[in-house]
Amino acid sequence: MFERRIVVRFGECDGLGHVNNGTYFTYMEDARIDVFRLFNPSLDLKTWNLIVASTRCDFLAQVSYAEELTVYTWIPTLGNSSFTAHHAIRKADGTWAARGQAVLLAYDYTQEKPMPLWPEVRAALAGHSAEPEGAPALR
Repeated sequence: MFERRIVVRFGECDGLGHVNNGTYFTYMEDARIDVFRLFNPSLDLKTWNLIVASTRCDFLAQVSYAEELTVYTWIPTLGNSSFTAHHAIRKADGTWAARGQAVLLAYDYTQEKPMPLWPEVRAALAGHSAEPEGAPALR
């Protein structure tokens, strides 16, 4: 499991005073950086080899400006060329704020098609399958 700390910035809040719903997807994407490094250690976009197939997010509690969050990321599902990254966002007081997931594919941009996960990446992903204690289920 990966953990990423985030402090909510003013510009991430909407007119209602809480974090805008689209921002949660940015938080989850940011939290996947350690996963991205397994595929592309330099994070060089010229050799990028992942593509997002789908994303979703369940909103569980409001989050406001300057709150501290922890985004947990784990990989419970591996396919031939795809994997599912699960995310849970928790506030500093222990309240779960959101739960989401993204399905990603190992992707060859030259041939414009998925490619199989290579063995060393598959093994590294499998080592991050544990979810955080008490994380809510997706709805």
